Amino acid sequence: MQDFWSPALPKVQIWRTALGFVLLIAMFFAATFALFEVGSRLISSDPATMLGGGNPASASIFFATFIGFHIGLLIVLPLLHKRSYPTLFGPTRRLNLRHFAIGTAVTLALATFLYGVMFVERVFLPDGVEPTVRQIRPLSDWLVWLVPAIVLIFLQTFAEEALFRGYLLQQLRARFASVFVWAVLPSFIFGLLHFDASTYGTMNALAYVINTTTTGILLCLITIRTGNLGAAAGLHFGNNAALIMIGIDGNLDGFSLFVVGMELESGYTAYSILSQTAFTLVLFTIWWFWMNRRDKIAKAGLPA
Repeated sequence: MQDFWSPALPKVQIWRTALGFVLLIAMFFAATFALFEVGSRLISSDPATMLGGGNPASASIFFATFIGFHIGLLIVLPLLHKRSYPTLFGPTRRLNLRHFAIGTAVTLALATFLYGVMFVERVFLPDGVEPTVRQIRPLSDWLVWLVPAIVLIFLQTFAEEALFRGYLLQQLRARFASVFVWAVLPSFIFGLLHFDASTYGTMNALAYVINTTTTGILLCLITIRTGNLGAAAGLHFGNNAALIMIGIDGNLDGFSLFVVGMELESGYTAYSILSQTAFTLVLFTIWWFWMNRRDKIAKAGLPA
């Protein structure tokens, strides 16, 4: 089987990758500016309010801005690397839909488990610390926006995967052997882009960077191991799609049916972020050792 990064091999010069990344970021911000300007006129809202995604219309505009990455990749890949968008999926040039479905199911199951843990924790936490849960819109209104929400969240998550676990991972892995270059570095950039001190406070924003950086590294390793972008795309999509059912109050909850209310600068929020990170690492470690065992059995010609 060909390596995941083999489509990048013909044009691996670092200047191409660096220029490509700069152009992609520029195109993303250009698309964001354009959509926010148009959107502010269509829904009579200022761009700052839309950034919060507190209602379906503003959330739609926010998630739609990620089309800038897709458009950018359609331009940058043939222009700088003489290859097409589907090469981001791997050597087969096709997304592994089975991997995508499994990844989506895994993160939806994980989200369900973690919310279950949260409900148990609420029994033991003191007043004022425990998170609250409430329904924020009628079921009929939520159902109207369900399909658009799924489509737009797929657009957003797949844009990030195509850029970080597709473009950057392939280009850097084809050029460098060190995991610190092709996995840690782009994942750290991915993490920094999620830094939001105005929402979470400095300490919790740093905890969120740790979470997203760690997740990015694991997604890189999963992508290299599976040889296709499908699993990482599914894991990311399932994680964000869970917010359609239960979101965080005041933070991109425009598509959510229920929201969890908590003080985002509190110690409980930091605990929630870091405990989710730790649990994800445990699950990844189990999967990694299971894959190693399966590969050894397959090489030995023994039944699994």
